[in-house]
Amino acid sequence: MKNKELVYWVDLTGPAVLDEIVRLTIMDTNDNVLFNHIFSTKLVDWWYSDLNGIRPEDTYNEQTFESYKDEIQKIFNRANKLITFNASNFFLEKQGITMPTNTVVDDLADPFRVAGDATDTIDNLCIYYGYDLPTNIYNRTGLDYAKAINYCWQEMNRYCQAQKDR
Repeated sequence: MKNKELVYWVDLTGPAVLDEIVRLTIMDTNDNVLFNHIFSTKLVDWWYSDLNGIRPEDTYNEQTFESYKDEIQKIFNRANKLITFNASNFFLEKQGITMPTNTVVDDLADPFRVAGDATDTIDNLCIYYGYDLPTNIYNRTGLDYAKAINYCWQEMNRYCQAQKDR
């Protein structure tokens, strides 16, 4: 079965040259969760947790991304469109996921960019579209982010349609 549109959120460790995925959430546009996991890392043993709310010690007993790679690949293979914020396809590919060539990636960060600086954040996207994202980053889950992206994407489309109908 092909899922037409999927929403995903990825959290990375940093630094960029060693970035590993520590959380991945994938859901459909009806908020049905298809995948939601935190991962242990192979190379990076410390990162600045204030960026993603995931402490290294929270990952120690988790499986690595590689353990779920086949399951993740099957989910992405069913997508015609992937919706995200600040697409991390490079890091997915770096960890062995191949994005199907016929899959469109709709990165909400691109149409939302105003100044092209630090103000172009998921937090500000949620404020703009009226989504109540938890303010404490340590209380946020991958589901919070994926639902926020889905909500904002739906609102963005509704706004665009309203402009066309004028």
